[in-house]
Amino acid sequence: MTEPHHSPTPWPDARAIAARAAVKEAAHTVPVMLPLSEALGQVLAAPLAALTDLPPFDTSAMDGWALSGPGPWRLPTDEEDQGHGILAGHGEAAPLPDGHAVRIATGARVPPGATAVLRSEYGTDAGDGWLHASPAHPVVLGQDIRTRGQECRSGDQLLPAGTLVTPAVLGLAAAAGYDELPTVRRPRVEVLVLGDELLTEGLPYDGRIRDALGPMVGPWLRALGAELSGTRRLADEADAVYAAVAESSADVVVTTGGTAAGPLDHVHPTLRRLGAELLVDGVAVRPGHPMLLARLAPVGPEREGSGPEDAAPGSPEPGGPGPGSPGRGSPAPGSPGPGSRESGSPGPEDAAPGSREPGSSGPGSRGPRKPESGDSGPGRSGPARPESSGNAESPRGAEGRRSPSGPARHLVGLPGNPLAAVSGLLTLAEPLLRTLTGRPAPAPGPAPLAEAVQGHPRDTRLVPVAFRQDMAVPLRFNGPAMLRGIAVADGLAVIPPGGAKRGAEVEVLDLPWSASVTGQATDTDPAADRSAGRPAGGAADRSADRPAGGAADRSADRQGGRATGRVTDRRATGRVTGRHATGREDDEDISPQEGPA
Repeated sequence: MTEPHHSPTPWPDARAIAARAAVKEAAHTVPVMLPLSEALGQVLAAPLAALTDLPPFDTSAMDGWALSGPGPWRLPTDEEDQGHGILAGHGEAAPLPDGHAVRIATGARVPPGATAVLRSEYGTDAGDGWLHASPAHPVVLGQDIRTRGQECRSGDQLLPAGTLVTPAVLGLAAAAGYDELPTVRRPRVEVLVLGDELLTEGLPYDGRIRDALGPMVGPWLRALGAELSGTRRLADEADAVYAAVAESSADVVVTTGGTAAGPLDHVHPTLRRLGAELLVDGVAVRPGHPMLLARLAPVGPEREGSGPEDAAPGSPEPGGPGPGSPGRGSPAPGSPGPGSRESGSPGPEDAAPGSREPGSSGPGSRGPRKPESGDSGPGRSGPARPESSGNAESPRGAEGRRSPSGPARHLVGLPGNPLAAVSGLLTLAEPLLRTLTGRPAPAPGPAPLAEAVQGHPRDTRLVPVAFRQDMAVPLRFNGPAMLRGIAVADGLAVIPPGGAKRGAEVEVLDLPWSASVTGQATDTDPAADRSAGRPAGGAADRSADRPAGGAADRSADRQGGRATGRVTDRRATGRVTGRHATGREDDEDISPQEGPA
């Protein structure tokens, strides 16, 4: 690997490179068969084709009577038929003669000869053995009968590969005859938190600060579809960082901190020792300028000093520490905050407009049953022979085993400042994991800005925003070391170099737990949901942070959001968020003194 260059990659290009980086690895991933009970949240590795007609036979859509021909209709005299009739779950009933009717339950199989179903509330049984239809509801041929194949025919493609498995997808798969689903193997990710100054508990003291990234990055990666193998804390020692990266068996290694060029920044030297290929070395974005993406050489017995060209594609992976095993050095977890090594100076990274970031390196169940004869529908079990989940290990344990010809691995280096790390997650980790998990790229989500946003003269800015009505409201706590804004945000607005005016349409990156990703929009009151965790008097304590009159100007908006629980239509994208009109007290505008990150 060559020395770190000093020309940062433009932000859109960096995301595109990250999305393409693992295309080969994703194409050779073997699907994993999971029982329906374990498939929620996974991604389909192959199209889902119906294994049966839906419904599989003509069924009654309502409780009532199955009819044959025009009325009135003769009712059966048999005592059993009069009491129960035809029930769901029973085999085919005897043919129904013309001019006769029989009781039938919703979902029951319609008997041969039936021409319609009369709802219970529309028919009259006077006790004389005859059934009459209400004059206000004349019987129409075929009414309230769900005919065989009405929803789909056996072999029809129901869902494409890449579909996120939701509860509704599980229901559809079960109805269509599936016991298991072919899913994309979740990439295994290990997080390495670097920093001697970081504490795992208690309050900051003697120049040491609490780790913010250890608790945040792993769950964030899980929300992006990764399987987290562990989070390890490492001391600021070159050999410790090298050993942890070299020995990791994860598909993707994510480091926090150490990506700049200071005396304790060991990520670049580690990549050089490993012969890694730098795909992205610095991005023209604020915050998060010193982020990076590298392709690690395929794992082989001789690691040190070997480049990608020296490692045989089929070389076995050496045994590394297990998931979550402790690294050498300080147990303190962490994310560098203000004054960390990412900044290259004792002061925070809150740079003045137009300045560069200090210290940066430059700008068990059977598979789908066999379909009926003639059913050639696609997608039964995926494009390759899948791994089975029916073993003593969990499916995740099976996924962790590598074949001798393991693919190249990747490393995402996040800056140590918390919001800068979030920028790196959305810029590099999200596109990389999206490819590895087989998820489709999200549709662009433009939204108009409620306020003007100051820009960097050369770089893209990512600014936390919340949605009110159809507007993206910039949040004020947006410095590189701050998490207060992103904690209540709906997304990150992409601000082009030079800034954006009020009303300008800008792209908004959804957070992985937002409604547009999970499909679980909320109709609850977010403000009320947060009230239990808000300190008493918090609103009053923060009143000085709000621009004068800001709360009053938006009070009606907030009240409307609480009363209706409406969701926001992201204009042409069709995406929604349940975080509408929340009435947040502390995030109204960008603080002028903070400037662009």
